[in-house]
Amino acid sequence: MKLNEQIKTVQIIFFALLTGQLIFLFISVYLVQSGNIKLNEDLFLILLMIDLMIVFPAIVLGPMLYRSFLNKAKSGLSLTEKFNIYRQAVIVKLALVEAPTIFSIVSYLLTGSFVFLIIAIGVLILFFFHKPSIEKFVEDFNVPFSELE
Repeated sequence: MKLNEQIKTVQIIFFALLTGQLIFLFISVYLVQSGNIKLNEDLFLILLMIDLMIVFPAIVLGPMLYRSFLNKAKSGLSLTEKFNIYRQAVIVKLALVEAPTIFSIVSYLLTGSFVFLIIAIGVLILFFFHKPSIEKFVEDFNVPFSELE
């Protein structure tokens, strides 16, 4: 399989994760705004503390784990082996960035507080910046463009 096809599979995973988060966000906003669910505002403080304890470590840990995957990719590896490591690293990083978004949306769904909605949207924007691409692969793994063809 060519590298372009392989990067497209990773991008499909990225867009599937992004779409799932967006759909869940829109459904949650609709449910809260329509008044179809009973909100529990007493949970706000505890959920906010938990959310902040999840968001910041996940945002830091995702890129750190990604870099540890990069360190595994020594110069002696083939292009296919490097890309397999890249795919694993991207999926782990995306999962770690997705988790706080899901928790924030669930917290919004439970409390109706827009604070959680703002946190979720902020992490979603950050998630979008982790979009996989051939350019990022080439830059992160120091692969010359001549090897890509």
